[in-house]
Amino acid sequence: MQIRILVVLSMIGFLAAQAQATEQRGALVLNKIPILEFEDPRKNVCIAMYDVKFGRDVADMREFRDFLCQGRYEMTVRGEPGRTVTLYAQFNYGKSNGFLVVRKKDDRKVWILDLESLPPGQWTTIPASRDSGGYEAFYRQAPLFDQNISSVKWGKWWQGDSPK
Repeated sequence: MQIRILVVLSMIGFLAAQAQATEQRGALVLNKIPILEFEDPRKNVCIAMYDVKFGRDVADMREFRDFLCQGRYEMTVRGEPGRTVTLYAQFNYGKSNGFLVVRKKDDRKVWILDLESLPPGQWTTIPASRDSGGYEAFYRQAPLFDQNISSVKWGKWWQGDSPK
């Protein structure tokens, strides 16, 4: 009888830990998905997720074990309205290889499946849909931007109305 209770309690503890781990996903999740065309045959193709906790700026994403794999990024952002995050296609928040600023408009999770689909050089408002919360975005276009995300910064970092 005691062994059964111990087994049941262990299973409950394991399931609770799994549920808590799912809830503790980062405020930003970058999903790396395979690409159809291959840029470099020496690179592996992979599917991976990179979690970033709210407020944790990442100057160099090479800590991500699948950073060197080929793939395109898509993203989700969680949190309250006004939460702002910028993805850079250069280490140390460099802007010359393009960047994407996303500012949440509501408390729903934002899903962006095609990071390069936004009009470049201007703020764009994307209304909430069945699948995603609403957001504003500013995209500085660059070749292969969605394949080269290399750093992440939280909050407003620019002066004035628009990033430069």
